[in-house]
This record gives sequence, structure tokens and C-alpha cells, in this order.
Amino acid sequence: MKNEIIKEIVVNDENELLLKVIGEGSPDNQYVYREAAGVYWDENQKGFKSTPIREWTVLEGFFHITDIVKSGLNVELTIDENVEWKNIPDEEKLK
Repeated sequence: MKNEIIKEIVVNDENELLLKVIGEGSPDNQYVYREAAGVYWDENQKGFKSTPIREWTVLEGFFHITDIVKSGLNVELTIDENVEWKNIPDEEKLK
């Protein structure tokens, strides 16, 4: 199994959850859309993102993205110890 490190967790202006990785990411990350689960690779921001969050919490969205990436791409997403959180309430941050 491959591993990608998450350096930044963001809820953007479109209410999409974005998990930015360290580095460029694997070229195969773009194929995550094939899982048809509302998870996409954003090439410009070098991260996995969700469709707009409506019914889920940020944590539920986070676990959805990491599960889809793991099952679809065989990539384990782990959080860097110095991860940056942007536009996420404190109660939604992983401890």
C-alpha cells in the first residue's frame, strides 16, 4: 500500500473538503473519480476533495475521503503532525 501525507485540511468557499498532500501526489490519484463516490483529485491544489458538504460533518467527510482513497487507489492517507486546519471549527478537528 502506498502512503500520502496530508499537510492541510480545508473547507473551501464552495463548502468542499480538501485534503492537500505533501508533494505533487501520485499521477494515479486522478483516477479516484472512478469510484463514483464524490471524491476527486484536484491537480491544481494537489489534494483530494469532496463534493460540497451538505449533510455530513467535516469528520464524516474526512473519513469518507480517506476510505475511498484507500479502497479505490490502495493509498493510505495519514495526517502530518504539523497539519494546517483552515475554515474548520475546533470541535471538528481530529485530535
